Amino acid sequence: MRPVIPMMDSVLQVCFHNPDLSDTMNLRQLAVDWLSMVYLLAYIPLIVPATWLQGRYGLRVSVTSAAFVNAIGAWLKCVAIYLAADPKKLEGSTPSVAELSGFPVLMLAQTLDAIAQVFILGVPAQLAATWFGDREVSTATSIGVLANQLGAAIGFAIPTEVVPSVIADGVPGADPNPMVDFATIRQRMMYLLIIGAAVNSLPPIAALIFFKEEPPKPPTYSQYVRRLAKIQARVGQSKSLPSRSAVQPVESGDLMTSPDQGYSTMTTVLENTYYENEKSEAAEKNEKQLEEKDDEVESHRTLKSTGANKSAYKQQLLNVLKNVNFMLLLVSYGINTGIYYAVGTLLNPILAQYFGGNSNIGWIGFTVIVAGILGSVLAGIWLDKTKKYRLVILITYAIALVWMCGFTGLLLLERIDVAFVASFFLGLAMTGFLPIGFEFAAELTYPADEGLTSGLLNASAQIFGIIFITSASHMVGLYDVKYTNTYFTVLLAVGFILLYPDHFADNCTPPQVISADLKALSTRLPVLRPLFYSRWDA
Repeated sequence: MRPVIPMMDSVLQVCFHNPDLSDTMNLRQLAVDWLSMVYLLAYIPLIVPATWLQGRYGLRVSVTSAAFVNAIGAWLKCVAIYLAADPKKLEGSTPSVAELSGFPVLMLAQTLDAIAQVFILGVPAQLAATWFGDREVSTATSIGVLANQLGAAIGFAIPTEVVPSVIADGVPGADPNPMVDFATIRQRMMYLLIIGAAVNSLPPIAALIFFKEEPPKPPTYSQYVRRLAKIQARVGQSKSLPSRSAVQPVESGDLMTSPDQGYSTMTTVLENTYYENEKSEAAEKNEKQLEEKDDEVESHRTLKSTGANKSAYKQQLLNVLKNVNFMLLLVSYGINTGIYYAVGTLLNPILAQYFGGNSNIGWIGFTVIVAGILGSVLAGIWLDKTKKYRLVILITYAIALVWMCGFTGLLLLERIDVAFVASFFLGLAMTGFLPIGFEFAAELTYPADEGLTSGLLNASAQIFGIIFITSASHMVGLYDVKYTNTYFTVLLAVGFILLYPDHFADNCTPPQVISADLKALSTRLPVLRPLFYSRWDA
């Protein structure tokens, strides 16, 4: 979902000229920076309604809608390039409305993609929890984060090969390329964006056809109980349906006694036990009535359930925000990821002060992202194997802090090969922290919805990202970049300290937050405990 355009600062300064802006390097750079920061800004006010809608209508509706909005934004970028006017031709003449529309249309396209991103960034954690078992969920979350990082890597690598390099005025040690004209840049950008728009048009179609809300069988004990709770709520909110609970615990003797029979067998037995014993002629009639969705009953149920969902969501949100451990993680995660966003956005101007017009600068950004992909996968596998959430997150954060110090110091050597090595390990640690943060938050706040906690973490990252990008971009323009990197290092140290308190425990889920149904069912069915690596056993 990451766009390629914010990665191409110097190209955008030529392609999208806004005559309302003063012709100074700082203001033009600020306009281009906002093409990236709009992603961060849009997330902050939209995350709460987005997570509520995701909980109300499900993953399928959220993902499909976001994919369609993202595709529209991708095609609008092509329109923006088509409208872009050559700044040299505008000198001494009155530009038309169309010639002035290139940059505003681009900003509109970026805003649409930013809105779509709000519904996408929190999906990996919730999708993994819905579809994968407890020993797979961290790896699945890492792969989901990996896909986002892969898009960013493509954004760093491909544009530099397709679009001719343009070095902006004011970059030390480099001169503008006189062999590249506006028409060439515009043509190459159009090729790049049309291909990108075509590729972005495939996910909404695929999601509409193939994406399913949830698996036929719940993959974990906790997901099974959540599904039963939804059934209970659905039954209780309809006047035409029985008000009694749809879930009645059964004696352990009615179930299998061998753990080797596996979870799928257990699910089948539970379904048979719960539903076959409950079925009667009247119950079957009510079930048929539910499937047919009589208009009057459905209307009543929808209105009532919407109010109940809003109330439940509000209470869940308040409970999460009262969790001190989660709030510490929220700030620490925001600092780490906000610095990651700032480094990615300002990497070119930071490196330009050391390496001038070296064409390999773009590949350093690519190296950071690729290393991050590897870090995400390794962190997820490590977490699945050990389930030591606090230990894993502290080690990962410490490595990120060490390599931020290394990145700051090694750049002073002004050797491009050393910069590649430092960037690799920095990306490895900082991106590896992302999926661990999602899983740690889920453990600290269980049984809260994973989409809610991951959404709040992402919102924190966006807020800190805007603050760090804005402040650091001013520092890059005024001082030597070593002070900017030192600023990032100090902030990472603060984030690490926030995660260090001893009241964080590897057993992250407090017993008191486990639902009453879950405790009652596990008490009545002790034979099921060996079949699961449930959250309170972590």
